[in-house]
Amino acid sequence: MTRTAARPGESPARAAAPPPFEGALFIDLEGQRARYECLRPGCPRRLEGPVCATDHVAGEDGAPTRRGPGGVATFIAGIKTYHLSTYHGSSR
Repeated sequence: MTRTAARPGESPARAAAPPPFEGALFIDLEGQRARYECLRPGCPRRLEGPVCATDHVAGEDGAPTRRGPGGVATFIAGIKTYHLSTYHGSSR
């Protein structure tokens, strides 16, 4: 069994408790920008994004086109599952 060292003023039992959040999804009020930050210790890629509606991406014909709000919504809908399955081997 491994133990986490307690910080000053903290009991060892409290220091061993897992953090209450695994990640944070930041979205602006207009839904035009979003980013995901992983808060798991030792994560190899802590930041996903940011994505913006004004970003240029390859369109269906290969020509540059704006991502648009739909692209930001797609990022928001799937980023947590994608990140956890890619870097942590699970979808939870």
